[in-house]
Amino acid sequence: MTRRELSEEIATRTGLSRADAAAALEAALQAIQEALLQGEEVTLRGLGRFHLKYRKSRKGQNIRAKKTIIIPPRLTISFHPSPNLQKKVQSNPELLKRFEEK
Repeated sequence: MTRRELSEEIATRTGLSRADAAAALEAALQAIQEALLQGEEVTLRGLGRFHLKYRKSRKGQNIRAKKTIIIPPRLTISFHPSPNLQKKVQSNPELLKRFEEK
């Protein structure tokens, strides 16, 4: 689902105009981004939790040059779905069939 499709779905479900729904979606996404940039965790009940993970520096291999390199430490964004959402996805046989066909 794209941002446009999501804003149209919001407009349909809430009765907001497309412009208002798009503005609300943009504001929500911007608030999530700003919270993550400040190092905060974002929890949306029923959906899941966004948080930052620290990855330590580690050794890696440059296969072409056949050299050991040092991969610097970094922060990554992680998403953990809520248990309720996870159960709904796992108990949906139609969804499983779609992925098995690929």
